[in-house]
Amino acid sequence: MSEIISFHFGRHGSYMGSGFDYEYEFKEGKRALSIRIEGVQEEDALKLDADEAFASELSGIIDRLRLRKWDGFNKSDPNVLDGDSFGLYVRYDDGSRISAGGYMEWPKGYAEARGAFDGLFLPLYEDVRPDRRKAMTKYFEEVILKDTTRLEKQEVSFPYISDGGNRYCLGVCECTGGAAMNPVYDREGEPAYMLVTRLTLNGSKWELSCEMYKITEMGEVLPWGSALIDDSFFNSERLYGHIFTRIYEDRLMLGCFTQKGFAASGRDTLFYIDLYDVENKLEPLANEKAEGPTRDREWWTPDKIANFIEVADKYGFCQSKEHWEKMPNDPVFAAGLKDNTNHRFDFLLSNNHDGKFYNTLINTPKGEVVGDYRVKGNLYPH
Repeated sequence: MSEIISFHFGRHGSYMGSGFDYEYEFKEGKRALSIRIEGVQEEDALKLDADEAFASELSGIIDRLRLRKWDGFNKSDPNVLDGDSFGLYVRYDDGSRISAGGYMEWPKGYAEARGAFDGLFLPLYEDVRPDRRKAMTKYFEEVILKDTTRLEKQEVSFPYISDGGNRYCLGVCECTGGAAMNPVYDREGEPAYMLVTRLTLNGSKWELSCEMYKITEMGEVLPWGSALIDDSFFNSERLYGHIFTRIYEDRLMLGCFTQKGFAASGRDTLFYIDLYDVENKLEPLANEKAEGPTRDREWWTPDKIANFIEVADKYGFCQSKEHWEKMPNDPVFAAGLKDNTNHRFDFLLSNNHDGKFYNTLINTPKGEVVGDYRVKGNLYPH
């Protein structure tokens, strides 16, 4: 009976580091295998010793699924520009071989064969290098969500109620709160941390907080610090809040940018920025406050513009002095980052409808219900 001396099965996409590769080799009396899963660079593939039992199981899959019939398969779909390709190459000690490949075209039984090879190779990988993203998801679903709900976009409808004149109070939003999870990548681009953002009702106030967890190479989930971002999220005149991670000055940071006030134009608005050191268990790095112009009394004055420039430049935000001089009515300095390539994620919580809604377009007698008003996103977590 012929024996496999080399084996490769892989799938590749249009994105760097995508796809996977499974390899096996029997050379000079030694058996070895290599596993590269999706998102791992080729040089970081896991290399392990193999035994005769592994070789026998590999041969059994090929024989059971009759993959020798794949030999010579070579098809592609020219109409797909950013698709996936696969390749299967097997060489036996008797000189026979299997060679098959395709681009957005698959031989009969491809899904079953891929599942069988996954079942043979992936458990070996997980024993040594668990998928840290899967470890995050499992912990979040089985531990975090055990005591709370998932924080998701919510939509609420309120009836139009006349409140005198042409101003109509539409009601008060009610939020169920909950938790959301985002992976955080370290400076090497590995998913090394998990950020849990919580919105929790404490007494009569909604608290916005973050918890960080470190994911080890063995898939262990370790508590890694917490921070209270805002102790009155739904009890304040908040327009929105951004929570993001990025690398700045060679430091992986968690940033929280929030805006409170009456108008996006910046009048009577306070802007806050908090920064935390992710790798040092969310050690506080900065707590800054910048003040917008006073409502109906001033616009963006030179001193307040200068303060915004100073804060933006200090922490690497993108808007410059030139931007402020040309567009003084645009106060949102957290719109982007100077080092956008390190912008790991941006989580947005929006509460621009706290308290009451008003409609100024309909004129009806006081107290008359005239229809439904859909509030898209009572809470917007992105």
